[in-house]
Amino acid sequence: MRRNPKLALAAIVGVSFIVRTGLAWLRATPALFPDEYIYASVGRSFAESGRPSIRGASAHFPALLQPILTAPAWLIDNVGVAFRAVQAIGALAMSLAAIPVFLLARQLGLSHRISLAIAALALLVPDAVYASFVTSEPFAYPLLLAAAAAAVTALAEPSPRAQLSFVALAALAAFARAQFAVLPIVFIGAVLLQGAIERRPKEALREQLLPLGLFLVPLAALIVAGPGHALGYYDDVLRLHIHPIAFARWIGWDAMVLAYSSGWVIVPGALLGLWLTLHRPTSRVERSFGVVATLLAATLLCEAGLLQANSAGREAIYGPGEVKERYIFYLAPLAGLAFAAYAKRGWPLRLQHFALGAALVVLSVRVPLSGFAVAATVDASPLLFGVYWLSRELGRPGDASALVAVAVGLMIAVAVLVSRRPRLGTPLVLGLALLATGAASAGAVVFDVQNSDRVRRAFLPNDPSWVDTARVGPVTLLEAYSGGRTGSLQELFWNRSITRVALLPGASPFDSFRTGRTRVGADGSLSVDGRPLTGAVLVDTYGSTVRLRDARLLETGPTASLWVPAAGGKPRLSLYAAGRYADGWLAASGPIMIWPNTPSGRVAGWLSMQLSAPLADQVNTIRFRQRGRLLAAVRVEPGAPRALRIAVCSLGQATVSYRASKLLIAGGRPASVKATAPAFTPDSSAC
Repeated sequence: MRRNPKLALAAIVGVSFIVRTGLAWLRATPALFPDEYIYASVGRSFAESGRPSIRGASAHFPALLQPILTAPAWLIDNVGVAFRAVQAIGALAMSLAAIPVFLLARQLGLSHRISLAIAALALLVPDAVYASFVTSEPFAYPLLLAAAAAAVTALAEPSPRAQLSFVALAALAAFARAQFAVLPIVFIGAVLLQGAIERRPKEALREQLLPLGLFLVPLAALIVAGPGHALGYYDDVLRLHIHPIAFARWIGWDAMVLAYSSGWVIVPGALLGLWLTLHRPTSRVERSFGVVATLLAATLLCEAGLLQANSAGREAIYGPGEVKERYIFYLAPLAGLAFAAYAKRGWPLRLQHFALGAALVVLSVRVPLSGFAVAATVDASPLLFGVYWLSRELGRPGDASALVAVAVGLMIAVAVLVSRRPRLGTPLVLGLALLATGAASAGAVVFDVQNSDRVRRAFLPNDPSWVDTARVGPVTLLEAYSGGRTGSLQELFWNRSITRVALLPGASPFDSFRTGRTRVGADGSLSVDGRPLTGAVLVDTYGSTVRLRDARLLETGPTASLWVPAAGGKPRLSLYAAGRYADGWLAASGPIMIWPNTPSGRVAGWLSMQLSAPLADQVNTIRFRQRGRLLAAVRVEPGAPRALRIAVCSLGQATVSYRASKLLIAGGRPASVKATAPAFTPDSSAC
């Protein structure tokens, strides 16, 4: 290692690439939506047409580096193979993050061994699980770290080469992830702060005229085009309404989660190291590192806090909500470097180190992670993936929090005890940090693999590209009432033949891209944006039961059904039961609509279904009405299924509404009882 650190670094990168690729391929399906669908769709569009588009419309999406770099993989006909190829590319990109971390560590005068340990730490953070995701993180991570290293060099030893390197890397980082468009602001702030500390502000500005001048070009373009146009898909950040208390609280919570993601035990030393690099630097490089790391950390934490503290939802002020670790994990390797800068000095501030360590132990007890690790809030925090998985395995959230607190206490105690022997303490604490991040990373991977497997089984058949396999030409996805966003995006991700999305009456858009509106004629005929619907349709059945006529049911999935129209015909609606879920639950209220299939335009027949109450001690009464007239009131008791058969008569479309006397929550949805799929049997004698 001492003789050939480059070979050791290459080994770290190579092992990480192989392991991360293998773990990625355990992932059954994408599960972070709509992000993974967006990046995949734009990548496919680049591969097929050379332009960024989603569902045939231009995608105003500024983070295009990932789709461009992965576009060749999407040329593969098989979506599953292409998905695995994209994951492998992401695993390689994420693994390259070790290189800028190692180089920056060497710039700071750290030994080869310590530099390699921190490079390994960068690849063991729980957020490295994003290597298997079809998102920007695998590419943004190494680029952000490389840009930070270049900024340190450009500040410490200004030269055109160093400055242009930073400008190029900052541009690439922003092109990979729009969040990093703030890098020029960070650099300008670093120039001003370092100039103020060194009491040479004018000279500092004069040294950086080249990058500062180059930053004016995109700034002028932004002013001319308008911020909304430049941000594209992310223009909603211009409409945030921030509550200051929530903003401050979120920054604190995000910083706490970042401390865990960084290995926790290094955090007291990292904070002291950052202080020393600013106030007692051993070199100009150290001071530049301290300035860049401090301003970058403040900026990323503020970005995350701004998104979380939007006062549009008052729950953000009072509840834990969703931690945005995804926006700040890039700081974890910088924490490792700051700790090493402290340790290199011989652990000089032992009393302060003890006080910070004690404060972190108290924090881990008073603010347990299990309070944040709930199903609705873990999407943006891989660390909480692991905590959520651990809570589920142990049976109680409190047990997981206690285990984490004990581990934190033991690690901090060891760090304090070995602070008197720096030669032993530094490698031991770094080893503990590697162990802690490795354990958290393993938990994140296990949770993600299990979760993606559950998602696939819940929303996809054995062949996830089943619509493509049917070879029925271009397909329109008809989104129904209470449709599941995850299921629809799964279908769109895995099936390239789905080229259009249209909303049935009562349905809501599941993303912000091109979506048509469906109009239903008096005879059930369908038109989308004024044009008759033709061709095969994939009907979303997650939250509604839908039946078509003049079309053949070709195949069904867990939450969708594929219909092919008769030769030369157009599909028409026959029955639409809004609120009857794919798993059999019936919503608390909703309509059942039936369209005529006779020349007279009259609906006459029997509507039938079976109702049951699967929950013990839960009695419910479901009332069915037509035009305000009570048709039936069915009392449903546990263990006693009730058959419903009511006459439906109407000139033109018939609508039978239902309403339950009691509201239940089943699977996070408002529900009442279980119901078989409603069926309508035409019979003129019913009237």
